[in-house]
Amino acid sequence: MADDAVSREPLDRRAALSAAWRRGRPLVAVVAAALLWWPTGFWGLDAWLHVPLRAIDGDVVVLSATASAAVVAALVAAPWPRLAVVAGCSALAWWMSAPAVDSAPDEREVLVLLLLAAAVVGLLVGRRAGRGPVAVAGVLAVVAALTQATWPTGAALAVALALPFAVATWDRVAPTLWAVAGVLLLWLAVSLGALALRHGWDILHPRMDVGSKRGELRLVVEAAWSFLRTQWQHAATDLLTGHVGWFWVAAALAVVLVVGRVVLAPVRRRWAPTGGATQPAARVTSGAPRR
Repeated sequence: MADDAVSREPLDRRAALSAAWRRGRPLVAVVAAALLWWPTGFWGLDAWLHVPLRAIDGDVVVLSATASAAVVAALVAAPWPRLAVVAGCSALAWWMSAPAVDSAPDEREVLVLLLLAAAVVGLLVGRRAGRGPVAVAGVLAVVAALTQATWPTGAALAVALALPFAVATWDRVAPTLWAVAGVLLLWLAVSLGALALRHGWDILHPRMDVGSKRGELRLVVEAAWSFLRTQWQHAATDLLTGHVGWFWVAAALAVVLVVGRVVLAPVRRRWAPTGGATQPAARVTSGAPRR
């Protein structure tokens, strides 16, 4: 009996730690999401905790705010806390960075609409991360493609390309490679879309007067579509060649993940809880009815 109690101690300790982590994980996720909202989308673009809230930089605002909201949604599982984090961070950014007067017609109204649209799209994108490592990889690829921050976004892309190997097995090599290709194509498509939006937004300037906001939106869409139609091949080639080094980093990370899974498999099996460690063993009988 004493030996059984000693053998159960590591399992009981591990169960207690797991229970404590499950209780504290939501709070840790909320804090981490709040701390990452600004660096994810706006690091290096403006002063600390400030956002470039200017009509001329509306493309930067919507792309980076979408990436930031996606990270929040990926980290926070519960819908209301994730909404609260995005709304609170956006409100703080507005309070610290919003212009006192409009430098363009209806500038502040447009910026509010851009922040709202970015929050909604980012939350919808990031919520998919709860489906597993491949879904997390997709969210990371979108974040790397959208954010206009100056941190090395290629690192996020490298992690995204390596994550499918976290669940790879010898009998599922083809699905893993297809998942990696899908992540890469998703990043490339979203990156081209972001480049097209920036190209379209560049035609706007504060003194332009086309009669209405709908007319300005039409000009942006037409310029963005023209960019995609005429320059997508050149832009895609530049994106791929500019990230070759990060592709090698992704390959190295994939090898580390696969080797780590193989090496740690015996450890996981040894520490995995078993029925015999937590439940009394069944009495062996002959199977005949008891008298």
